[in-house]
Amino acid sequence: MVSVIIPVYKVEKYLDRCVESVCNQTYKDIEIILVDDGGIDKCPQKCDEWRKKDQRIKVIHQKNMGLSEARNSGLESSCGEYVIYVDSDDYIENDMIEILMTLIVKYDADIAVSTYRLSQNEDFKSFRLSGNVMVENAERANKIIFENGLWQAWAKLIKRDIALKCKFLKDVIYEDYENTPRLLLMSEKVVFSMDGRYVYTVRDDGIMGKRKKITNDDFVVITSQSIELYEASNYSESCKQYMYAFLFKQLIYNYNNTLKGTNNSNNSFALKTKKLLKEKNIYG
Repeated sequence: MVSVIIPVYKVEKYLDRCVESVCNQTYKDIEIILVDDGGIDKCPQKCDEWRKKDQRIKVIHQKNMGLSEARNSGLESSCGEYVIYVDSDDYIENDMIEILMTLIVKYDADIAVSTYRLSQNEDFKSFRLSGNVMVENAERANKIIFENGLWQAWAKLIKRDIALKCKFLKDVIYEDYENTPRLLLMSEKVVFSMDGRYVYTVRDDGIMGKRKKITNDDFVVITSQSIELYEASNYSESCKQYMYAFLFKQLIYNYNNTLKGTNNSNNSFALKTKKLLKEKNIYG
């Protein structure tokens, strides 16, 4: 069975579309876990209404604790051998889980990753890799994922026992930026589907504002922990150096952006960023 975990917060306009897309999957052996993260709109009621419509749905109501804790709550209550996260303002094509599950079984993989399409005002942009299917070890998969912007928590079918060992960090933004490398380090084989069956919706509000602008210290925390993760890994030196360069490139970009700001939050982020870069002999 596959457990589909859907955190729900401020998505009244999008929730029905998301849940319906999961209920209509051609792969039927699923449970759908709606985690109401303390919504103050009609989402809590909508979740309960969906539970009445489909017996595969269960609902968790909790106080607002953020996206990481919502995902963790869903993971802890899941019963499937595999789990997949879907953001509640996004949706999936009706054969996505079947495609990923088929690849998992065929290649005896720990994780199946789908490429995705980006939807903004009904305009779609595809994020696709060349070819049809790729099967990679964890080290190579790590590079592919970050090179191609596939590091998000969603659009990945994951063995539940691996996911349970890699719960999301609390109270930080870009939690999946750190979570995905940990998942990969615990995996022996990763398979990629190029079909783009996950549809990501671009919007300005929602869970964590879909993505808050980084005007705080979260990205420094995530980057520092990611560096420590790679340093302790058995990845090749060339892979480590590639990932360090990638992480620092992102960090420097955000650091330079915050220098334009004048508030204390921006100043704190800039100072902590510069400290980390100096510690690693990268910048300044």
